[in-house]
This record gives sequence, structure tokens and C-alpha cells, in this order.
Amino acid sequence: MSRPTDRLPYTPASQQRAADSGPPERRRLWPAITAAIALALALAFVWSNPKDAEQQREHRAAERKAAAADRKTYMTSGITVGKVKANLRANWLWRKGEVGIWITPEMGSPSKYVELDAGDQSDSQESQFDMTWPGPARVTLPIEDPPQEITVRVALGDEDWKKGDTAPSRVLRLSPEGTLTDVTTGKELPTRFS
Repeated sequence: MSRPTDRLPYTPASQQRAADSGPPERRRLWPAITAAIALALALAFVWSNPKDAEQQREHRAAERKAAAADRKTYMTSGITVGKVKANLRANWLWRKGEVGIWITPEMGSPSKYVELDAGDQSDSQESQFDMTWPGPARVTLPIEDPPQEITVRVALGDEDWKKGDTAPSRVLRLSPEGTLTDVTTGKELPTRFS
């Protein structure tokens, strides 16, 4: 006796459901999409968290402060322009973010006029009737971040200088790392830094 063959061969239950239900269920995609969106939002929050930005700013400020400890603070140099000898001084005030620069004629040097130009600032002094030489010329400039070299022009007029005359000058470059260079000749001048 033969059995009817109207029965199909054995199919596991999981495959029967997949075959019976048609396209795969979309409910299984939503948890993955939700997890991806949550991860993206968490990354965006961490990326733009202001505390992290503030910590980075504090870290950079600490690095600048440590680097400032290695920088020079005070520089002096004797320079000559024509017949006049003078002392050039620069004082980097790192905490205030400024540098003060002075040019002072030496005592006994035949000087009637002194001028100092740096950045957009200028100062000049003339000898008065009761003084044999002029007082110091001084400018104060902000320190750039990062600190850059400063170009200054120094003009010194000797005993033959008269009001309205152009005094002989030199252009110098001051570096916060401890060098003073004559721009025209490219020669490094002797300095004392501390």
C-alpha cells in the first residue's frame, strides 16, 4: 500500500515562518537605527562639551606659561649711531602681555636728540637748555601670541643736530629668545639677557 504523497518534505519551523510571512520584519531594524542615533548624539555631545574646550584652553595656557618661564625677561645692549652711544633696554612683562623698550643716551655722549619707533608707537626726546643730553625715549607694545620678534628704529642726533634735521638711525630686531640683530647688516649685536 502506498501512502499519499501530498505531504511536503520536512521544513524547520524557522524557515517555515520566513517563507510564510513574506518580507523580513521591519521591527528588527528599528532597534539598530535607534542605537546608531543614540551613539551619534552621544559623540556629538562629547565633541561639543564646553568643559572639554575649557580644559583644552587651560592646558594651552599652562603650556604657554611654562614656555614663558624659559623666555628671557630683560635685555640690555650698548649701541652706537654716528657719534652717539646709547643703551637699548627691553623688558618683557609676560604676565601683563607687554614689552617696554627704552633708548637712553650714555652720559658724556654728544647727544641732543633721541627717537624710538616700534610697531605703531614712537617717542622722541630733545635736550633742553639746562640738560646736556636728552632723557630716554620709551614705547610699550603688546606681546603677540606666539611672541614674535620686534623691529625697532633708533635715531640719535649728536651735538650738531638741530630741530627739523633727520637724525642718523639704525633698524634693529629684538627677539624674546635673546638676540638683537642689526637689520641692515644682519649682524647679531652683543647683549646681556636675563
